[in-house]
Amino acid sequence: MPKNPRVAIACQGGGSHAAFAAGVLCTLLAPECRERFELVALGGTSGGAMCASLAWAGLISKGPEDSIARLMRFWSDLEVHDFYDAIANFWGLWLARLPVTAEVSPYLYESTAEPQLRALLQRHLDLANLPAGPSARAHPKLFIGATDIISGNRIIFEGEALGYDDLIASAAIPPLFRAVHAHNTLYWDGLFSTNPPVREFTDLPEVPDEIWVIQINPQVSKEEPRLIPEITNRRNELSGNLSLGQELYFIEKINELLGEHKTLTERYKPIRIRVVELGIEGLDYPSKFDRDPEFIQSLFRNGSDRAPWFFDERSDWPRPGTPPIRPHRPALTAGSVAQHIVTAS
Repeated sequence: MPKNPRVAIACQGGGSHAAFAAGVLCTLLAPECRERFELVALGGTSGGAMCASLAWAGLISKGPEDSIARLMRFWSDLEVHDFYDAIANFWGLWLARLPVTAEVSPYLYESTAEPQLRALLQRHLDLANLPAGPSARAHPKLFIGATDIISGNRIIFEGEALGYDDLIASAAIPPLFRAVHAHNTLYWDGLFSTNPPVREFTDLPEVPDEIWVIQINPQVSKEEPRLIPEITNRRNELSGNLSLGQELYFIEKINELLGEHKTLTERYKPIRIRVVELGIEGLDYPSKFDRDPEFIQSLFRNGSDRAPWFFDERSDWPRPGTPPIRPHRPALTAGSVAQHIVTAS
């Protein structure tokens, strides 16, 4: 009987849409699925970082059941719960969907996003009561993506030394959040550089057999964005997927080099990639801030329904609609060659 594959799971960010990732993880960690693979690492950015860290915290504490409980409590707590919160949620979305929008600097008012997220993490992640010491926090391994806005570098925080500032940095999307001051620099959302971390999985002591990507942002657009809200939405999707495509290209390049240079097998091995994408169409950018309970629960159910795809051909990568293997170069025609020559001269 073949052994279960070693798996690393990467959770893309996307605000409220990351409830999809929570649904995927809860189903994968349930008894009927968790015996089919060995989880060696988790990674995430922004909302995906919240999901990955909650699952990780449960696994290093009491086990998969605790991971599921933490994820469900976090997302339930995030939902709108009273009349005044529902009104604020409604009007916030309505304003965000106006044809013309004006962004206001978060430094001109006292933002509530950061303290609300910190309070949620303190209640449900509860870092102070997790097992202490690097070895106790190293299996599964945890990677959290953020962006250093001073140096422009992609930054990866690891579970062994994880702090609340690290997770808030991973989700600090401007202008909703101010920059996060930590580790002697400033951070924004990992969306801008690594969404989610993937390449770090190749350096694990237990290199995974497979990498499973939970993709939030749709890869393909069916039509040209024309209105400002449509342009904003597609711009956000492209930003979120650009780094994912680069991360997967890194893995594919290693696989390619292994076939050409056998000496590399002393350090690396081929890794299979699987991708499962959020299956609800027509979601716009403002909906990433929607906390309506019915909406959150629909995302969670969609994740639960699609989680089993990781065990069959429905998650095969690459396939139409998934991030590309390598940069696409359009075929040159005689006319385009002439245009290139004219431009160069």
